[in-house]
Amino acid sequence: MPATAVEIVFAIVVAVVAAATGWCLRGGGVQRKSRKDGTEMRYAREVLGRLHELAAHVAADVGEHNSRVEEINEELLSTAAHETEAVVSAVDRLLQANNHMQRQLASADERLRDQAQQIESHAVEARTDALTGLANRRAFDLEMARRFAEFQRHRRVFSVMMIDVDHFKKLNDAHGHPAGDMVLRGLARVLCDGAREMDLVARYGGEEFAVILPGTSMADAGAAAERVRGAIETTPFRFRTAELHVTASLGVAELLPDEDVPGLIQRADAALYASKGAGRNQVCLHDGQAIEPLGGKRASPGEGTPSGSVRAQQPQPKAEPSAAAESQGTPAGTKAGSKPGASPELPQGELLGTFDRAAFEGFLSRRLEQWRGGGLPPAVLLVRIDRYGKILSDHGEQAGGLALRTVLQFLKSAVSDVGLLARYDAATYATLLPGANLGATVGMAERLREAIARCRLPAEQGPIRFTVSISAAAASDDDDTPRLLRRAEEALDAARKSGGDCSYFHNGQWSEIAQAALQETG
Repeated sequence: MPATAVEIVFAIVVAVVAAATGWCLRGGGVQRKSRKDGTEMRYAREVLGRLHELAAHVAADVGEHNSRVEEINEELLSTAAHETEAVVSAVDRLLQANNHMQRQLASADERLRDQAQQIESHAVEARTDALTGLANRRAFDLEMARRFAEFQRHRRVFSVMMIDVDHFKKLNDAHGHPAGDMVLRGLARVLCDGAREMDLVARYGGEEFAVILPGTSMADAGAAAERVRGAIETTPFRFRTAELHVTASLGVAELLPDEDVPGLIQRADAALYASKGAGRNQVCLHDGQAIEPLGGKRASPGEGTPSGSVRAQQPQPKAEPSAAAESQGTPAGTKAGSKPGASPELPQGELLGTFDRAAFEGFLSRRLEQWRGGGLPPAVLLVRIDRYGKILSDHGEQAGGLALRTVLQFLKSAVSDVGLLARYDAATYATLLPGANLGATVGMAERLREAIARCRLPAEQGPIRFTVSISAAAASDDDDTPRLLRRAEEALDAARKSGGDCSYFHNGQWSEIAQAALQETG
């Protein structure tokens, strides 16, 4: 075999090894903790090891072949022209060496193809939701990063659509999880049928889906979302002898010039939450300044649900604490342990995963005990809607409930999985942050306040602007639960007396505006 051909095959081996290494670094688990106890990482290392071994074998075979060819060439050069038998023998050995090398390279090529297929198969599995066959959250995040980079280079717009199934828990309670799984698979088909080839449809988590729409403005994405909403509403899902109907709430946002990916997702999610708060089974758009229902029409609670749907058939479920609950605390909205003053506009079960004030105080007491035993110091954040009573009197309980839900959604996005959320009073949420220093807590509070101030609530009289006052207090050595909460409340009062729409923190002696803490911490 000519040397150039050998080099080409060897180069292919090296290229495949490099590609496999890149796959391992990007998707094989190096940058993310594996969800399957290191299985993906072990698989990636195993594949990479086999490919490196194959490359080493090919390199050794190529080296041995070249040495043999050089020996035969030297023998031919030293052989006299009349020694015909010696020449024939040398040429024959040269042909045999080439044939042997050809068989080795063919075997290597077959093994390479097998490894490439395994890599491709595993890469697809790592980015596919097992239940629905859609792209999973990892694939969604990668595509969002790719579209964001494309936007930065070429300013090509794109939008995101978030879809959440209405009253999905009630469907599971009424018909069982197999029925819920069947509906999710059916919804995946509906979403794929309505998507373009360039769109990416993903299961975002639970009963929530997301669609990335490249080259699509918010107006066009809103029209697409309305088609999706209508398709979901009119599609029957058959499970055994039952015909199930569901609706969905959707939120849409287009990437803004000075925005990042988390900001875009947060706006789309806030629009989704506004759709649910305004009656469900509708589409809301977030343009960076306000959240508007598509077409300016709001459904009242109870509208937009097909006859015979799960929503119409089933009673309201009782609220349950999140799986991460540590104590006997009662989630907000339930009767047991609830405090007077809870707003009537928040129906039972709407604030799953949030707790009442009594439960929050219990969590805080345990965190303080853990801190004194060598744990991390906790911090408390209070977020209060400014002039909440005026919102209720001017726009009604539904607007007040929508404001509460919107703030809750922003809080959930801000604290992620590390914080505990509670309904502190009728207009206030409390967040317990373990191990957060004061500077980081105040910085988060300011970003949260600014984001909420840019939000607008849809209302019949026109968009409603509202703001929040936020306070922060980090645990100090002489704090117990009442003292730490009292310091947070004093800072909140200072923020409200300053006119609202500001953040204050308590430094242990007095309350200061947020900028002071940010300057002290650099």
